[in-house]
Amino acid sequence: MSVEGALAAGRTAALQLMRDTCLIERKTGETTDPLTLEIVEVWETVYEGVCRVKPRSSREAEWGEQEVTLHQYSVNLPWDAPPAVQRVDRFTTLTSDDAWLLGRHLEVIAISHAGTSTARRILIEDRQEG
Repeated sequence: MSVEGALAAGRTAALQLMRDTCLIERKTGETTDPLTLEIVEVWETVYEGVCRVKPRSSREAEWGEQEVTLHQYSVNLPWDAPPAVQRVDRFTTLTSDDAWLLGRHLEVIAISHAGTSTARRILIEDRQEG
């Protein structure tokens, strides 16, 4: 089997494991809510579609003046997903077999690049008060 054939088979297999759906957004600015007069963030969609979210690690850390637990997750996106994801983009799981993940806003902290990958991989983090 050629390298191209192996990659195609691997990418097909990786896609079959992507049972979650997610939304990745980038903050583009702020505006004032006309009803509440509160400042709200404005977000632009970078990616919306299938993904696979897997736990990676957790550690205790100081965040500001409080103790937090930093939970990291590895996310696989389809190989042909737009490569526009950047650090500090916001990641939200829309559907998953794991209800705990739903609706949580997590931050993209790293992006992997490789020509022979079977999926696009990003690292996300959830800061939870300890």
